[in-house]
Amino acid sequence: MEIGLHLWPWHPMKELLGYAEQARREFPFDHIWLVDAMQYEDSLTAMAAMAMDLDVSLGTMVTFPRRNPMELAQRFSSLSHLMRPGRQVVAGLGSGGRLQESVLAEGTSPEKVSVVKETVSFLRRLFAGESIELAQFPELVSRFNYNGKARARLYFPPGGPLPVYLAAGGPKMFQIASREADGVILTQINPWTSLAGMRAGRFRQAIETVEASLKSSGNPRRFKKIYSAKISVSENGQAARQWAKRQISYGAATYPKALLQLGCDPEEIERIRTAYVQGLGIEEAAGRVSDALAEQLGFVTAGTPEECTAGYEEILDHLEGLGFDHLVMGVPLGPNVSEALKLITKKILPALKGRLGN
Repeated sequence: MEIGLHLWPWHPMKELLGYAEQARREFPFDHIWLVDAMQYEDSLTAMAAMAMDLDVSLGTMVTFPRRNPMELAQRFSSLSHLMRPGRQVVAGLGSGGRLQESVLAEGTSPEKVSVVKETVSFLRRLFAGESIELAQFPELVSRFNYNGKARARLYFPPGGPLPVYLAAGGPKMFQIASREADGVILTQINPWTSLAGMRAGRFRQAIETVEASLKSSGNPRRFKKIYSAKISVSENGQAARQWAKRQISYGAATYPKALLQLGCDPEEIERIRTAYVQGLGIEEAAGRVSDALAEQLGFVTAGTPEECTAGYEEILDHLEGLGFDHLVMGVPLGPNVSEALKLITKKILPALKGRLGN
């Protein structure tokens, strides 16, 4: 199984690049992934710097359809020309989350299915070197004021395969991923695919939906399954659990309706959501997450190295036999990222070595 590392650009650019360098120095990660979050450092700029200095594959986990797909195609293609031999850049796409929505369209839900579907197809066809009729993408033509009578192509297409993976968090997105994308990203910060979702059987339902859609599509292409398992680790387990609330707050604010259906306190969920809507930042949102909610959701594996190893053992139990190709050590990592990287690479991954097949 491939092992990836997930970084969030809430650190200053040079510090962020330093963490990537440390990670590759301490463990042969196959892939480094970056969140694309407005108001923080630019992920694609960071990836360009990493491509020049590090022997590792790179990708977004994730960017989103409110970015102009023509511009995304151009930037990803340019990144591909910087990669080391045998490495690739990947376009990881999602429907958007609370951080993006709070800035771009307060109170709206993530992108509608048709926009995501068109964006995935648009990117894949451009990356394949096609000249495409823009009229075939009416949602994108309307959204970005494209000329529907024109054709588009990349005059400097990718230097090799540039897959598009879709982060999916519900039945419709599971189907789009299996029919349109080169792979699916399932994340622990989602009611369907969290540790709590695994224990309740929702995760297996998600995989069954993906597999059934893959089979019915009749497309023999290589399809990759990626699981992003979130971690917050420190020798100070309590500090790690508190730090995990940053990521938990993001998930809670992104899927409020689903969490209410699971019996979560509606007042607490609304307090977390409004912290983002009011622009109070992730720190304030994290402070509104109770210990009880953090435990109930199972969005982040948090605590000491020993506690996190046990949590990852349980996650691997649920992934076993389902054909996953790639396990990501996901953000927020820990209150001290440098310490977290050392604990992940020197204690947790060695303890899991037999399970990962590395």
